[in-house]
Amino acid sequence: MDLGDLLRQAQRLTNDTKMDEEMPPFDRTISQVLAVTQELHSRVTLTGTHDLQAHMLLGSKGVDMPKLTHKLESLSSRKTFQPLDPVSDTDVRDFLRNERENAILSVIDETNRSIFESVKRQKWRRIYAEWGEEKESLLNALVGPKQDEFPDVQRQSVSTTLPENPTPRSLLNRTEQLYAEEVAAYNHLKIQQGHHRNLLAACACLAKECLDNPLVAEMWSVLEFMTDNAPATRTVDPIKSRQSLTQQARTYLERRYRQYMKTVINENRILAKLGGIPSVYNMVNSFVGINFVQPATLVGLEDVDNDRPLWALVYYSLRCGDLSAASKYLQESGVCSDLFRLLAMMKDGTKGEQYARLEGVLKLEYNRKIRSCSDPYKKAVYAYVLACDPQNSHPELMRSIDDFLWMQLSILREDNEREYNIEQLTYSGLQSLILEKYGENYFNAREKAPLYFSVLILTGQFESAIEFLARTEANLPHAVHMAIALNEIHMLSTPSSMHQPLLSVNPEDPTPMKRLNLVRMLVTYAKRFDLTNTKEALHYYFLLRHFKDDNGSSLMLSCVSDLLVENCDQKIIELIFGSETDKSAQSGIFAQFQTIDIDKYMLAGMVGDKLAHRSNFEAAIKLYFIGGQLDKVMRLVCTLLSQVAHQPPKESSLRNRLCSIIDRLDEQRSVMRVDVEPHVLATYTMLTQVLIFFDHYHNKDTQLATEVLAKYRITPNNCSEVDECVANLKRLGPEVNKVLPDIMLADMDLVYQEYLRLKGGSAPSRSSFGSRYSTQTDDWKDVHKEGSLRHLRTKAKALTNMAATVPFRMPTATNKRLVELEILMH
Repeated sequence: MDLGDLLRQAQRLTNDTKMDEEMPPFDRTISQVLAVTQELHSRVTLTGTHDLQAHMLLGSKGVDMPKLTHKLESLSSRKTFQPLDPVSDTDVRDFLRNERENAILSVIDETNRSIFESVKRQKWRRIYAEWGEEKESLLNALVGPKQDEFPDVQRQSVSTTLPENPTPRSLLNRTEQLYAEEVAAYNHLKIQQGHHRNLLAACACLAKECLDNPLVAEMWSVLEFMTDNAPATRTVDPIKSRQSLTQQARTYLERRYRQYMKTVINENRILAKLGGIPSVYNMVNSFVGINFVQPATLVGLEDVDNDRPLWALVYYSLRCGDLSAASKYLQESGVCSDLFRLLAMMKDGTKGEQYARLEGVLKLEYNRKIRSCSDPYKKAVYAYVLACDPQNSHPELMRSIDDFLWMQLSILREDNEREYNIEQLTYSGLQSLILEKYGENYFNAREKAPLYFSVLILTGQFESAIEFLARTEANLPHAVHMAIALNEIHMLSTPSSMHQPLLSVNPEDPTPMKRLNLVRMLVTYAKRFDLTNTKEALHYYFLLRHFKDDNGSSLMLSCVSDLLVENCDQKIIELIFGSETDKSAQSGIFAQFQTIDIDKYMLAGMVGDKLAHRSNFEAAIKLYFIGGQLDKVMRLVCTLLSQVAHQPPKESSLRNRLCSIIDRLDEQRSVMRVDVEPHVLATYTMLTQVLIFFDHYHNKDTQLATEVLAKYRITPNNCSEVDECVANLKRLGPEVNKVLPDIMLADMDLVYQEYLRLKGGSAPSRSSFGSRYSTQTDDWKDVHKEGSLRHLRTKAKALTNMAATVPFRMPTATNKRLVELEILMH
């Protein structure tokens, strides 16, 4: 084929493949074409084929394919197949056990940590002490023969050794020590001489003369003044009689203002022009002349005569508490005759129909004219006389909190005198105003504690005042002794339960009165130094003798007994009760607090009961000896003997100490009658003999040991005595049963040792195994050997029978050993 033919053929093929529409100008590589081909192939052969086959299969069965597809799409496979958390049953027992074990482990871990830190501190303290000693020795070594050439360096050696009998340092500061001495003197007079001393007056004098703090002295002064009219008996509820202190508070404020007037007049003698007979009338006249020397001060005032405003003279006379002076000024002026007559009736204490009529007329006048007048002194005088308009605080005249309190106390009305158609101030309303509405923030109590305290005292809120004062460490001693002094004169309200918080509310008390838990405050205060200053602490506890604990016992005894229980060592026992060698009733510091209801024997018994309850039996026995309760000593000795009677004697062991206690008990029983139950006495006698038996047993004294058992029929010699020995056990206490397994093992051991001696050909020892069956003990060597062995086997059999017969379960090891030894003898 030539070139022309090829050209024509190519043209023909081109014409055959040419289309009417042009292809898009898109060029692909071979790899792109392959990828697209594979994708198309996978769609057609897999997805398309499967979906098509599924549609054909389900469609042939009559399934609505579009509806089925819609349902499948709405399903949430995540929600349907989400795994569920397993819910386990609550195991309370295991939970509590784990909590208990965790608590125990945490305590152990904390204890270990504290011990490690304490040891570490002691180690470094010792290292520093050694370094100091080494440094001192090196410095001393530097000083040669010519000591003058060595610079004069002052060296101070510090002793690192403690004295043999160190005395604890007092935890009381000077103020607390002075207060404690006053309390001790007060208690001494009350116990020894029987008459009461005014503790509050004594503490107020102490604060004034010995404490270098005028603010503290002022607090004691206001408290002493407010309690001058204290009730004479404890039967009067302090809260119910608290409103009677209103006049006392007003008198205190009026006296202070008179003193203030005198000070101002003395500082301005030229302006005062004070003369004539000393009286409130002249003093007020001079004081008003000083205050109103400038004409501008008289603007707005009414009834001014000779530069002296009338109503200022009347007001300041009332402010000083002198109604006579106020009446005299009104009489001289000739104005307001009704007010003059009402003041005269108030001065004379006359109240009746005429008084009520005049009061009503003046109230109408006050509401119509006086309330809106420009003279503040006139409004204050009418408010004072009529006890009305508590909403008007008279700000122009209130220059201090004393002025405010005086005015509020002056317009008070008792509940039985209230007129319910008009607004009037009551005592409870004033107390709520001071304590709740104004409160600590208004008075800046944190910075001005004495001021806030005085305000609460003047409004009769003693308990709230003392609780506020006790919040700071510096004022705590003053607060505690104020509470003590008030309680001693029956003017402190306390809750019925000692478990109440420090400040509590009784629903029966008027609002906002509180009750102060003196027991909690005093005990907390005294516990800080009851170990270092035990005598002083006992004086404070003595003040609680009239309070009762939950068991009806004196709270003083409870507090002292708690002190002894927590720190029951020989030193503090001798301090409180005296030495054991001193048999007098006045030994020990507690003897000075003995009264008809309280003595050291009662205290010793109470402490012994608490120690016995805590299983501190040895310490309890010491206290029972002091209290003379030998029956309780006998019971505790039985309990301890059942634990240690079988042990071998060792020096300083509990067993040896019990022997000394038994000797002392037997000695006192010989001179003192002891009322004790028969079974306790029988148990005590049996256990003391068991103690003697084990003494012989451990000393290898077989004859004396077996004689003790035979004499008191503790164990049987043959099978016929088993029932008798078991019956004896039933008449004794359970303490004997605890030591019985050890007795039987020791007895079986004695029998077996005797059996081995006879079996080995040795002559039988002199014992009492057959003492109850043969009186001819001296002929024991002549008894046939086989008969002796038979007798020992019989006794061993009786012991095993008794172990199976006793009315309690013997330890498995004991039964096993008894049977084993019995078998070895056959």
